[in-house]
This record gives sequence, structure tokens and C-alpha cells, in this order.
Amino acid sequence: MRLWNQKWSVLVLSLVVGAGVLTGCGKENEANTVAKAEAEATSPILIGMSTEATGSNAETAENIYKGAQIAVDFVNEGGGINGRPVELVVRDTEENPTRGVSIVRDFGQKEKVLAALGGFNSTVMLAQSPIVKEEGFPFMILTSNVPASVLNGLPWTFGVRMNAQITAKYALGFIEKHFGTKKIAILHESGGYGKGAVDAMTKALDEAGAKPVATESFNLKDQDMTAQVARAKEAGAEVIYLFGMGASNGYVLKAMEKASWKVPVVGENGMVSKGILEVGGPLTDGTFAIQTANFNVDQTREPAKKFIEAFKTKFGGIPTTFASAAQGFDGAMILFDAIGKTELTGDLKKDRDALRETLETDAGPYSGVIKDWDTVYTKDNHDAIDVNSYLMNMWKDGLLVPSDKQ
Repeated sequence: MRLWNQKWSVLVLSLVVGAGVLTGCGKENEANTVAKAEAEATSPILIGMSTEATGSNAETAENIYKGAQIAVDFVNEGGGINGRPVELVVRDTEENPTRGVSIVRDFGQKEKVLAALGGFNSTVMLAQSPIVKEEGFPFMILTSNVPASVLNGLPWTFGVRMNAQITAKYALGFIEKHFGTKKIAILHESGGYGKGAVDAMTKALDEAGAKPVATESFNLKDQDMTAQVARAKEAGAEVIYLFGMGASNGYVLKAMEKASWKVPVVGENGMVSKGILEVGGPLTDGTFAIQTANFNVDQTREPAKKFIEAFKTKFGGIPTTFASAAQGFDGAMILFDAIGKTELTGDLKKDRDALRETLETDAGPYSGVIKDWDTVYTKDNHDAIDVNSYLMNMWKDGLLVPSDKQ
């Protein structure tokens, strides 16, 4: 009997001690869970930024980054997104598609970003888009004009850019209205940006019952465009649709002067960087550039006023390439607004899925630098910018100003 009582006493004591240990463990686990939740509630929201900080597109890419950084500042100065600050994870593709692919892989697996911004260099973006789809996180494409940049990454890619097909139709309408012709020669750089413009304008002309009178390509480092210009002139072109970048466009203008040939020249982002002025000088006067904003004039939209004041305060002047800065800002703000509407759980895959769903179904209303959006995207439309966002600009005395022809 005593032996039984001793065994029972030992058992009771063991149960009491065990219960104490379990209670202690339970409290410790509960404390750890609370601490983890508190840490997650205040930890930065990581947003990748794939950019071309070096190379021939560095100026435009820098303006995209600066526009996005102003958006980050606006959000963080306002207390973050639901109390969490935004942090950009910036990586330079160096205009190398292979490196661009590696950056997307790192964003998805190593950096573990919630979403990403980028997409200036079209050749790089065309390589990145399918990988974005594989990795499965929202990616805001801020300038790459090629339709496939968005299409090849669906449903994860979202455009805040001038779609080449929309741009071509707008440009053709402008050319017909003001110059009364469809005799267009397309001169373009040989990468994704230029090829996208060729495909889009060829399609627009075909739908209008015409075709390009000439299509001539060049490498961005080429400095002698004499042969391309001569063939376009001989073909009877009455307008040049020019899709190079910066300096290369300046060399086209020099070749036109050498050939004593002056016809209207129309382009978009490639026509606005400082390289065209450095090479073309006064030859740029009278050439046209399609943009989504112009900061050389007083801003009438309140969001644009606030943006440009913040930009000047932070960077000491206005953007040097207008559309890229505006699209960088608006693209980032559209993303941040969607994140604020998304219930984040800490499960990265679920959070990425939920954010994509929010972008497709609940992005907007948003009042931006470029325009006001009631609804930014739908499941069937991942491009935010339409033809009503376009503004035709013209070089005049070394300054890009809104054209009197619209």
C-alpha cells in the first residue's frame, strides 16, 4: 500500500511539474507569436525595382526611379501603408536581359519582395516578363512600350506605360490630321523598343489601307545614319516615325540635314532625353515627342503640382524626361494604394495572390499626375494608360513644350 502511495505521489508530482512546464511553454509560444505579429506589423514592405542605372538608357531610367522614390516618400511620410514603411530593393539590369532575368528570380526567391516596379528597357523587359509569370508576383511595367511586355507576364504584369499599338494609332491620326499623309518611313533602333514601334505602326497603317514606305533600323551606338535616311528619302517618305534613343535620334537628324531633307519627325520617349539635344542641337527644333506629361509648363492638376514641388525639393529641379518620371510616380502610387486595400497575412504567396486580385478588381479611384482613374485595371485590361492620356510635345529653342498641334 505504501509502495502504491509512493508511486501515486511521484505520478502526481510529475503531472504538476509537467503542467507547469507546458504552461510555461504555452506562455512562451504565445509571447513569441505576439512578438512575431508585432514585428510583421511594423516591418518594411519590400518592393523590388528593376532599373537600368547604367547604359544608354540611364537618364530615363533614373527619372523613373526618382518618380517612384517620390511616391515612397509620400507614403512613408504619411505613416506608411497601414503603419508599415515601404522599402525599395533596387537592382541594375545594366541593359542585360540575362541579368534582368536573374534579378526577377532574386526578387521572387531571395529578396522575397511583395511586388516590383521597373520595365524601361524593352529588350530586357521582354526577357523578364515570362519569369515574372513563373515567380508569381505583381510587376508594374512603367515604360516598356511593347505590348508583349505585359502580355507575356499575365496575370502578374501591369502596365503604366504608353502601349506601342495605342501610340501608333495616335501618331497616325496626328500625322494625317496635321500633315495630310500616310507616307511614313519608320526609322528605329534594332532592339525591342524599336521593333515594337515597327510592328505597331505597320499594323496601324495596314488598318488604314497603307503601309510604311520604308523601314530602316540602326544600332544605338551607330553615329552615321546616312544610308538609312537616303533610302527613306528615296522611298518618298513625307514623315519620319523615329524610335531610337537620345543620341541616336540626333544622328538621324544630322543625316537628314546632310541630305538637305526636311520632313516632320514624330517619336515618343526616345525623343526627349538630353542625348538628342547634345547631338542634334538646333536640329531638334520642330520635332515632335508623344508624352503623358510636360513639366516645362505650369501644372493645372493638383496631384501634378504636389509631385513636381516634391521632385524639385528632393532632386533640385524638374525631371529631365517627363513621361518616365510621371509614370514612375503614378505606377508606384497605384501599387501602394492597392497594397493598402489588401489584407496581408505574412504568407508571401497568399499575399502576392491577394495583391494581384486587388489590382485587377479594386485599383482606383486614383487621382494621379497623368490623369484621374475611376478604375485602373480589370482582369481583361492590364494597361492603365489610354489615348486620352497622351500629349503631343515639340522641341522649341532647346525646350520641350506642348505642341500647338494636338
